Amino acid sequence: MDTSEIDTQTHSAVVAVLRVAGAAFAYLHGSWGTGSATARSDVDVAAWWPHDPPVASDVQLPAGYDLMVLNTAPLELRGRVAAAGRLLFEDDPVARVRWEATTRKVWFDERPRFERSHREFLAAITRA
Repeated sequence: MDTSEIDTQTHSAVVAVLRVAGAAFAYLHGSWGTGSATARSDVDVAAWWPHDPPVASDVQLPAGYDLMVLNTAPLELRGRVAAAGRLLFEDDPVARVRWEATTRKVWFDERPRFERSHREFLAAITRA
């Protein structure tokens, strides 16, 4: 897979599948969202539904694509997507901006606690 950009045909197929499943917007995240993908990277997609989100495994994306349902994802993952994800598509800009602004606000408020917890955990296991 060309790491500079996802091919247009696959991109269109992913967007079509997400739209048929009812997603209002989606992001690329992980290495593809940050531009650090390699030829071995899978493609991480995160999508949000306005109501009744599906289970990620029920949405059949092409091979090599992994879906995160933002509605049910933990704050730490949602926050990373809201802060650093690359918008894949949006059919409801108002809902996307509202979700992104709210998620960023909560994530940036809570992020120091997550980071402290990670540091304390790592310190505890290195002492053991």
